[in-house]
Amino acid sequence: MSNAHIPESEWFSYRDGVLACEKVPLESIAAEVDTPAFVYSGAAIDEAYRAIDEALQFAPHLIAYAVKANGNLSVLARLASQGCGADIASIGEMQRALKAGFSPDRIVFSGVGKRREEIEAAARAGIRAIHVENVQELDLAESVAQELGRPLIIGIRVNPDIDTKTHPYIATGLRESKFGLAIPVAEELIPRIVESAHLDLAAVACHIGSQLASPQPLRDAIEILGSFAKFCLDRGAKLRAIDVGGGWPMHYGQEVDPYPSAKAFGDAIRGGLEATGLLRPDIEIVTEPGRAIVGDAGILLTRVLYTKTQGDRRFVIVDAAMTELIRPALYGAYHAIMPVAEPSSNAELNPVDVVGPVCESGDFLAKDRALPLVKPGDLLAIRGAGAYGREMQSMYNARPLPPEVLVDGIRSRVIRQRSGPEALWQGEILA
Repeated sequence: MSNAHIPESEWFSYRDGVLACEKVPLESIAAEVDTPAFVYSGAAIDEAYRAIDEALQFAPHLIAYAVKANGNLSVLARLASQGCGADIASIGEMQRALKAGFSPDRIVFSGVGKRREEIEAAARAGIRAIHVENVQELDLAESVAQELGRPLIIGIRVNPDIDTKTHPYIATGLRESKFGLAIPVAEELIPRIVESAHLDLAAVACHIGSQLASPQPLRDAIEILGSFAKFCLDRGAKLRAIDVGGGWPMHYGQEVDPYPSAKAFGDAIRGGLEATGLLRPDIEIVTEPGRAIVGDAGILLTRVLYTKTQGDRRFVIVDAAMTELIRPALYGAYHAIMPVAEPSSNAELNPVDVVGPVCESGDFLAKDRALPLVKPGDLLAIRGAGAYGREMQSMYNARPLPPEVLVDGIRSRVIRQRSGPEALWQGEILA
C-alpha cells in the first residue's frame, strides 16, 4: 500500500472541514462547474515564479515559461504581465503566447522537429531566437533567412551527455536522447554559422531533463555549456544569452527526499557560469521552467461515481480519467489525492485503486493508494495537476474537455468552459 505523503500547500488546505483553493471551498466550485474540472491557484503561480526570479537575481535573466506545461490563456497572460518570457515547441504555442500578451522578443522556439512553415512564421513574428537542434534544421533555417532577406536569430542546443537520474521519459540530456547536437558536431558548425550572412548566433542552450533531484547535474551541464559558449565566442560569435534549460522540480508527494530549493538551483547556475568565466553583464541567462511554476498550482477536481470490490482489489471509480490526466497511465506518475471533505484524524486508511470510466485497463489515477473510506458523490482533489493535465488531455470515448477555474483569494472565475458536444466532431465532414 502506498504511504506517500501529501505535499504541504499554502493554497490547498482544509477550512472548516472542507478543502479550499486559497479561500474558495472546492465544494462551491464543483457546484458551479460540475466535475471533472481543473482548478488553479493564482497565488501559487505567482509565488513559484517569484521564487525562481529571486534565485536568479545575481545576473540579467529571462524566465521563459515552458508553454507546453499549461497553455491556458489566462495563465499565460498572468505570467506575461509579470515580465515572464515563453519557451515554445510549436507555432500553435507561439500563437497562444502572442495572444496572451508575450512580446515576441521574449519568446524562444525549441524542439527537434520544426516544419519549414513554422520557422518562417517564427522569423516573421520576430521572436527572440529559434533553437537549432540538427544540421538539416540549420540548412533549412539558413534557407528561410535567405528567402526573407534578413538574418535569422538562432541558438544552438547542445546535448551535454549528463545523466540526471530522472525518469527516462523526461531525461533529455543523454547521448542517446533525440534532443540537441553532440558538442563535437556543434563545434564543427560554428565557423559556418559565424561566416554566414543569413544567421545570427545569439545563444547556446541545453536542457538535461525535468524534475532534477539535485542541482549538481545542472551545474555540471552548465560548465560544459559554458565551455562551448567560450568556443563560440573565440570564433567570433556574438552571443547574448546562455539558455540553461529547465529542470526546476516540484513536489508530488512520493519523493523519498525533498527537492532542493529554487535558490539551490540558482546557485548551481551561478557556480557553473563562474567556473567558465561567463557570469558577465553582457550575457543574459535564460531558463525554461514549466511544471515548477504551474504544477502545484493546480488540482483536478473529481467526484466518486461508484465503489466496488473485485477479487482482492478495491476500486474507487471517479468521473475523471486518463483523458484528463494521463500521467499516471503514461509514466506511472504519482499524484497525491485528498478528499474534499476533511477526514477525521483517526480515519482508517485502506488501499484502493482510483480509476476512471474510460474503456481501457490502463485508465487509472492511483493504484494501491491509502485513502479513507469514500462513497458515491464524494469529491476528491488530485494534486499536482497544474502541469501536463490539460495539455495532454484527449477526447477519447467522446468525453468533453473539462472546464478550468482560476482562484484569486475569495474570487473564482471560469477561464475555460466545458466543451459542448459540437467540439466532439468539429472539423469533421459528414460525407
